[in-house]
Amino acid sequence: MPEDTGPHVRITLQTIYDKQLDNERLLVRTLERLDNLADVPDRLREVEQKQAEDSWVPKVVLASLAAGISGLMTAVFTVIRG
Repeated sequence: MPEDTGPHVRITLQTIYDKQLDNERLLVRTLERLDNLADVPDRLREVEQKQAEDSWVPKVVLASLAAGISGLMTAVFTVIRG
């Protein structure tokens, strides 16, 4: 008498075909996403260039702020010493 070691699974050709269709749909979606990623290095390079071009703005603002604060402190000190 043969022993049952586990549940019986019935796999039909339709089941295999459905799974293959699912895999093909997934592959198509994946390829579409990869096609959209092809220009990422160029876009990243553009962003880095834009950041490099705009990096002087915070430096100028910080230098102006520092100059203004030191000028104000000098003026206050001059008025106090009088």
